[in-house]
Amino acid sequence: MMNRQKPTFAALSLAIALISTQALAQDDLPRTPDGKPDLQGVWSNATLTPLTRDRELGETLVLNADQVRAMEGGHQEFLEAEYAASDPDREPGAGAQGGDDGDTNDGYNEFWKEVGDRIQVINGEPRASIIVDPANGQIPFAGDPRARFARAPGAPAANDGPEGRPLSERCLISFGTHSGPPMLPVMYNNNYQIVQTEDYVMILAEMIHDARIIRIDDEPMPHMQKWMGDSVGHWEDDTLVVSTTGYHPQHTVFGASENLTVTERFERVSTSEIVYTFTVEDPTVFSQPWTGELLFNAKSADEPMYEYACHEGNYALPGVLAGARRAEAEAANP
Repeated sequence: MMNRQKPTFAALSLAIALISTQALAQDDLPRTPDGKPDLQGVWSNATLTPLTRDRELGETLVLNADQVRAMEGGHQEFLEAEYAASDPDREPGAGAQGGDDGDTNDGYNEFWKEVGDRIQVINGEPRASIIVDPANGQIPFAGDPRARFARAPGAPAANDGPEGRPLSERCLISFGTHSGPPMLPVMYNNNYQIVQTEDYVMILAEMIHDARIIRIDDEPMPHMQKWMGDSVGHWEDDTLVVSTTGYHPQHTVFGASENLTVTERFERVSTSEIVYTFTVEDPTVFSQPWTGELLFNAKSADEPMYEYACHEGNYALPGVLAGARRAEAEAANP
């Protein structure tokens, strides 16, 4: 079982983090032989900071110490309850503590998850959401977003066959947009390895072992559709700027269309941090471009990133489809 320490004196730890980050930002950053900031290494973007902001916070982007303490402490209390010993006398189907809390219906219990245990701090600011623009911290969908996620005419239904199952379930690409772009944290394995040369930057996501190759100072490949899009980068002073278009039509990023463009900025601000900024644009789906900021934290040099071993046609897939056929048979012959 994981050993997690309860976050105490949150304000003090936050202040220490701010001081250390500011001090490191004044140091000379690691650079490659061609003089560019060295982005190489293994990084994690796990954080308790959500993508979209709690609507009760409105346009409040920066949290105060009490809010940080409540969010981090609340998560720790949740974990402690999840890790508590189960009631051996509970009724079948009941939760771990005997109540109907639904935890037995969860495909993963908390032991397998790793969402981070801290609110991210960028530019000295504890953030209430990853999204910084629009000011309300929400994705600015144009119209009803459900229309963008509806099944396309003629496309297989979820249980018609393997082709109808989600891409992540088929181990073709990670769930959410963890592999990117934009590269967002998910419930576990929020690790990336960056390898950099003068002409290429490769970002390997642990989830599904997705590797994205960014060509430096190149042109987009016309009519090229890739799972993670076609990424071309260039350096603006010490910031790597990457533009991605040409996503595979089956990989819908927040319901976006073929008009999607994602622009990313990688700025190494200290020896242990990269500030990752992304802007999502698709005028046919979003009422305006929207931007997020995320902190990538360096992992220890002696901590390798292990392969996430996933394979298409995993053991659950035949069971899912067999169950669907059984349900159809029972409906046809009640």
